[in-house]
Amino acid sequence: MIDSVTLSTQYIIDVLSRLPLEPLEYCRRWVEVPSDERGYRKACVTALAEATGLSPRTVNDWGPNFDRRPDHVLHVLRMADMLNQIRKIVLPPDYPQK
Repeated sequence: MIDSVTLSTQYIIDVLSRLPLEPLEYCRRWVEVPSDERGYRKACVTALAEATGLSPRTVNDWGPNFDRRPDHVLHVLRMADMLNQIRKIVLPPDYPQK
């Protein structure tokens, strides 16, 4: 017999993986510098560049609110967000991240 909890969890993960994630939302979740502090934008650009594999210059060219980002980036950021969540849950705090 198949466990219904496993199926429902798998379904939720599948649904979430298809939802786009905007760059500003990714930054709100994963950039540790408060959004009203100096250096936030730079930290955000760095985080987005790391998550997407693109250069910081490319990310910076998306505009002040990242409105000019390519559509495919939204799905890459969702996957990066899900991986970050898994790392946060599964890995111990002292596990090397790089």
